Amino acid sequence: MFAEMVSDLSQGKLPDVNLLRGRCHAAVTKKLAFVRLPPTYWESDPKRNPDTSHLLWAVLLLHDLDMLEVVKGIILMEQAEKEGLSLEEFMEQSLESLLALAPDSKFRMELKKQVAEKSL
Repeated sequence: MFAEMVSDLSQGKLPDVNLLRGRCHAAVTKKLAFVRLPPTYWESDPKRNPDTSHLLWAVLLLHDLDMLEVVKGIILMEQAEKEGLSLEEFMEQSLESLLALAPDSKFRMELKKQVAEKSL
């Protein structure tokens, strides 16, 4: 669902906010449906079951604090069934992965500014 966002970020571009907002809302709806199912039914296809890190990145880039709270709940539900990372550990690892996409230090700093006060 977020392939275009990831591609833009790896090319040093911020994603289109309007497109990202629509995809983000659809992804949250899909993700909520999956985390309510027993884990044996969770699919790995990111078009059907969006990557939680990508969902977090989208919400942070949109500066959508209400949606951030929903995504934090998703992370907690998912991690309770998976690796057992804390919310803080998951968010820290996800943010490190986001910053690693930046093609240069200038864009990395821009991304840090974009998500700094929104991440926790």
